[in-house]
Parts: sequence; C-alpha cells; structure tokens
Amino acid sequence: MVTTKIVKLGHSQGIRLPKSLLKEVGIDEPINTPVRVSIEDGKIVIMPAQSLMQRFAGFDLDTYWQENDSEEYDWGKSVGKEIF
Repeated sequence: MVTTKIVKLGHSQGIRLPKSLLKEVGIDEPINTPVRVSIEDGKIVIMPAQSLMQRFAGFDLDTYWQENDSEEYDWGKSVGKEIF
C-alpha cells in the first residue's frame, strides 16, 4: 500500500503514483498510457485500459459465424457516399 496526496494539476486534481506500483499492474511506460478509472464499492479503482487488440485476443471469427448463423441482408438500393 502506498500513501500519497491529491495535488492540483491546472484546473483538475490528480495523484502521483510511484513507477514501481504501476509496474506491478503491467504499466511499464506510464506516460500517456490509457487507464480506466471507476468507482466500485465506494473506492476509486484505476486499472490499465485494454487495447482493441487485447479485447479481441482469442476471438475466432470463423467460430463466431458458425455459432451465430448470420445471413447477409439486402438493405435496398445504395444511396449516398457509400458507393465507391
């Protein structure tokens, strides 16, 4: 556990987190790294944000199509700029 202070950052407030603490959660290069901030059970929770690639890791499109039996739809005549 680390004790730190809330500091003024321009018109906002912020906290400083030791690099060693960030490294424990997998944030090796902290500058401009996106994080998710939420409130859970009255606590502020900060966690690394998943990239789009991480979110879809292990996703198999072929299996998805087989399990969801999706069909193509005819939405009618093309209009607007979607025609190339």
